Amino acid sequence: MELETMKLEVADHIATVTIDRPPVNAQNGQFRREILALFDELSVRDDVRVVILTGEGSIFSAGADIKERGSLVASPGEYLGHNRITRESFFAMTDCSKPVIAAINGACIGAGYALAASCDILIASEDAWVQMPELDRGLAGGAKFLSMHFTRSRSRLLFFTGRKISAAEMYRIGAIDEVTAPDELMPMARQIAQEIAEKSPLAIKKAKLSFNVAESMPHLEGYRYEQTVTLELADSSDATEARQAFLEKRAPVFTGK
Repeated sequence: MELETMKLEVADHIATVTIDRPPVNAQNGQFRREILALFDELSVRDDVRVVILTGEGSIFSAGADIKERGSLVASPGEYLGHNRITRESFFAMTDCSKPVIAAINGACIGAGYALAASCDILIASEDAWVQMPELDRGLAGGAKFLSMHFTRSRSRLLFFTGRKISAAEMYRIGAIDEVTAPDELMPMARQIAQEIAEKSPLAIKKAKLSFNVAESMPHLEGYRYEQTVTLELADSSDATEARQAFLEKRAPVFTGK
């Protein structure tokens, strides 16, 4: 597909999606339509087993394009449509059947953080930071994304004040999993991606689905659901290969079946 606001590279079963909308990778309607279509495509591509999402330059994403939003106020119906596609674009990474790694390079603001928070694994460069300045822009959406990774008190502190939080502090409290020098961010993301790509693509897709479904269930029901997924995988070719490779002390060769 033709992409105007992002770039796509695929190698060794790893897709790298780079937000590319200078100067600050702000999100507009075109971006949202592209990210939805692209992640739907990546969900079904056999040559992709894991995805990395990052930003071009020194900014992950400065959030929504405020200039565009101003033109929507005059039309209530159009604003509702805008809200719908915005909402769906944030969950494009969650709905993707492949694990998605957010490699946060620099500023990650408002809607930028919503994109990152919807990924499966978050890592960041040392110069990265997150901010939710929605109240200062006359807006109020996005608090739910903070609550995915921060405590009740910290979520409210960040949202009510609009304070920035550094990558180092996010790592300290467990909101992200790695902090690296800027030039080491993508190598780290690819290292994690490669570890995932080496596993059964069928099992990885089923495992991601389990996370998405079971996380909203009570503990017992959630684990019961996971067991049904294990049962589905048990007779697959990849499961047989995994067991045989373990017994023969060799690396497995997976086909995704």
